[in-house]
Amino acid sequence: MTELDDASEFIRYFESVHSKKIIRIPYTTKQGVRKTVLMCKCGKTYIGLPYLSVGITENRITDRKTAPFMLFETEEGNIISTSKKKWEIRDTLAHSHYIYSDKLYLRLNIGSADNLMQLYSSDVRRKIRKAIKEGIAVKHGSDKTLIKDFYHVYCVRMKEIGVAPISRSTVAKGVKTGKLTVFVAYKNHTAVGGATLNTVFPSVSANELFATSSKHNKYYVSYLLHFCMMNFAKQQHAQYYSFGRSTRNSSVHNYKKHWKAEEIPLYWSYSNKTKNIRNNKLLYWLWDKLPYFVTKRLGPVVSKYVY
Repeated sequence: MTELDDASEFIRYFESVHSKKIIRIPYTTKQGVRKTVLMCKCGKTYIGLPYLSVGITENRITDRKTAPFMLFETEEGNIISTSKKKWEIRDTLAHSHYIYSDKLYLRLNIGSADNLMQLYSSDVRRKIRKAIKEGIAVKHGSDKTLIKDFYHVYCVRMKEIGVAPISRSTVAKGVKTGKLTVFVAYKNHTAVGGATLNTVFPSVSANELFATSSKHNKYYVSYLLHFCMMNFAKQQHAQYYSFGRSTRNSSVHNYKKHWKAEEIPLYWSYSNKTKNIRNNKLLYWLWDKLPYFVTKRLGPVVSKYVY
């Protein structure tokens, strides 16, 4: 889990964007060190943290009297609770016998090179230059036009892959905090790709949302988008660029391998045996059958419950 000395700024950011209250849960490591795990109550389950790939601990002691329960790490690395409340911990390590481990995230050490092109293979460099030659132009910022253009490309692509899009207002809230930047790729003034870059953690700039127009993929739009975001991240003095999480061995995962980034397995540990909505193929099939205008309106409602 990511460690912060003081998570107050992050908590303000998270709560303002996602409209979910963060609860500080007392946590004792197997070495006997007392910390705090940040969690949100989602339905009947406490999650640390929803929407994020890895949970967050805070190097401070929480008042145990005000906490709904406490967590303790055993010598084997498992986490146990002082109550029967259901919980979920997201980490790069497994903490229970009940885990979901189909996801991983990739990150590139952009701070290790003065020139980013030095980090890429000759094939990736060729595709970036090809996109530029084909007239793909990338703009970034926080204005409403960029958010609108990004959100259109994003919603269309989410419909194609059967995923519920988050709301446009969630994107706008993130941008308003100053921690989220929108990137949009254009060809002949038409938006053909877009992404969001989160800089809430100074050392890591994370690609959160990403989408490109299928019919324009021949211009290598995605490669230029990532390159531009990495350049921006480097200017912000980030050490790492995160490509976000992917399902292991999926087409998206295989695409990200082209960048020769470090692969980090993710483990979402549960207090008890549970069914994961991501494994429900029927829901994906039903979503695919809905018309675009329905998924665009219904998606933000559904995505609130997909953590």
